[in-house]
Amino acid sequence: MRVTVLEAADLLRIGNVVGVATETVYGLAASLQYPVAIEQIFTLKNRPANNPLIIHVADISQIEQFTESLSPEFLQLVAAFWPGPMTLVTEVLTEKIPTKVRAGLTTAAFRIPSHPLTLELLRLTGPLVMPSANLSGKPSATSREHVETDFGSDFPVLDGGTCFKGLESTILYFNQERWIIIRQGSLSPAVFSPILGYTPLVEKPNSEERPICPGQLFRHYAPQAMLTLGKYFTGKEKQVIVGFSDRVYPVGSVVYALGELSKPETIAQNLYAVLRQLDLDGVAEALVDDNFSSEGILASVRERLTKAAAK
Repeated sequence: MRVTVLEAADLLRIGNVVGVATETVYGLAASLQYPVAIEQIFTLKNRPANNPLIIHVADISQIEQFTESLSPEFLQLVAAFWPGPMTLVTEVLTEKIPTKVRAGLTTAAFRIPSHPLTLELLRLTGPLVMPSANLSGKPSATSREHVETDFGSDFPVLDGGTCFKGLESTILYFNQERWIIIRQGSLSPAVFSPILGYTPLVEKPNSEERPICPGQLFRHYAPQAMLTLGKYFTGKEKQVIVGFSDRVYPVGSVVYALGELSKPETIAQNLYAVLRQLDLDGVAEALVDDNFSSEGILASVRERLTKAAAK
């Protein structure tokens, strides 16, 4: 159910949960002032309690109230990439942020989104938690229709159209001496080099450790359809392939095209919609053409597909 910015703000200010468009994916928003609404997000998504949430703000001053200080490098990254699809994790004053948001950690994750509707909403409401608006572990939502598929046609959604990034934000964490990437996303590691003086490494999650940010669970972003990464079978008919529109596949194959490999941003934008379409069409199994580069944003696409195919 479409709502206006003012209607969304009114709902959030009285403790409701609202679907909100961002430039990355749609989020389920709740005010930091309403622990019951935050708890409702976990219930709606069936989200594990040890999976922390990202706090979305309209400006840096809204973060300063939660911390003793912000490092010079933190502020340099902010100046270069906010508003935008970057999330930063920092130590916080734990008494000022609900335990559920932090998953009991001493850190919290923050982001200033670039979607104009989201920013307008945040200026009206103050800080909001906003995990992706999907059932936990399933493909994220990149349109209002996706949110309504998961939570019902009466669920209030601030409709900002199709998300123009299509992948979640890249999350960075300062690990003693350097910033590292703890969730790949819409910004590739190389874009941070001019600011940091080095390319942050991508840290792979350890199944024995608690997640310190969203997206660190091993199976994630997954449709009901069973995905298998690898080359399609030449000559086999009626196989379902998640592939690319500028490639030729065996005659008789049913191809769900992510886009042209020459346009990686389009592939990222289409990824979740294609994975969701598999389920809408009742596809039980699909092969994923993973014969593509791991440079730039395609590295994040590969990571999402790998997690979606995890058994």
